[in-house]
Amino acid sequence: MKKTYIIAGAVIFYVIIMAAGVAAYFYFDAQQKAQQEQVQAEAAVQQQKSPEELQREAEKATEEELRRQEEEHSRAVRENKKKKERELKDAMREETINGITYYKYKWPKKPEPGVYVRPFVISGNGRAVLAYDIYYYYHISDPQQTAWINGDHLQIMAGEETTTVTLDPAKMNKHMASDAEWLVESYSLQADKQVLAAFKRMLSVGGGYIVYYHAGGKSRQHALSSVEVKRIREMMELYELLAEE
Repeated sequence: MKKTYIIAGAVIFYVIIMAAGVAAYFYFDAQQKAQQEQVQAEAAVQQQKSPEELQREAEKATEEELRRQEEEHSRAVRENKKKKERELKDAMREETINGITYYKYKWPKKPEPGVYVRPFVISGNGRAVLAYDIYYYYHISDPQQTAWINGDHLQIMAGEETTTVTLDPAKMNKHMASDAEWLVESYSLQADKQVLAAFKRMLSVGGGYIVYYHAGGKSRQHALSSVEVKRIREMMELYELLAEE
C-alpha cells in the first residue's frame, strides 16, 4: 500500500514539473513574440517618419550624447581636483581655529641663518587666502654678523623682475634667546596680486631670490631651494583649488 502511495506521489510530482515547464515555455515564447512585434511596430513607425523628423531625432540623439560626454568630463575633472586636493593636504599640517583652517608645512624654528619665505593657506567662511611668513633667523655664530635687521622691505626677484613689499615694523614679531645666542624677526602677510604674480614668475623659471632689508641699513639675501620652490607651487595649487569651491 505504501509503495503505491510513493509511486502515485512521484507521478503527481512529475506531472507538476512537466506542467511548470510547459507553462514557462509558453510564457517565454509569448514574451519573445511580443518583443518581436514591438520591434516591428517601431520599425514601421520609423519608416512612416519624414526625413525631417528623422534628422531632428538624429540631432537630438547627438545633443544628448554630447551632453552626456560633457557631464562625464565635468565629473572626471571634479574627481581629479578632489584627488589632487587630498594629496596636497596629506603632506601638510592642518589646524582649525574658530572655524578657520590653516594649511602649513612644518618648518624648522632654527634653520640655517638667513631669511625665508614660508607660504600657507587660510580657508574658511567660504573663501580661501594665500598667505606667507617672512622668517629671518640669526645665530651668534653667523659669519655675516647681521644680527637685528629690523627689516621694512622684502624684495622677490624672479624672471628678471623684482617685486618690492613694504613692511610695517610695528607688525613685526621679534624673539631673542635668553642667552642672546639667536634671534628671530618675522612677519605674517596676505599675498596680494603683486606677490601672487611674483610667486608665479618664480615657479615659471624654477627659482628666485628674496632680499629682506631695512632701507639704508642691513639686508639679507636668500636663493630659494628646490624644496622651497616646490612648497610654494603646492601651496599655490591648494589655494587655487580651494578658491574655486
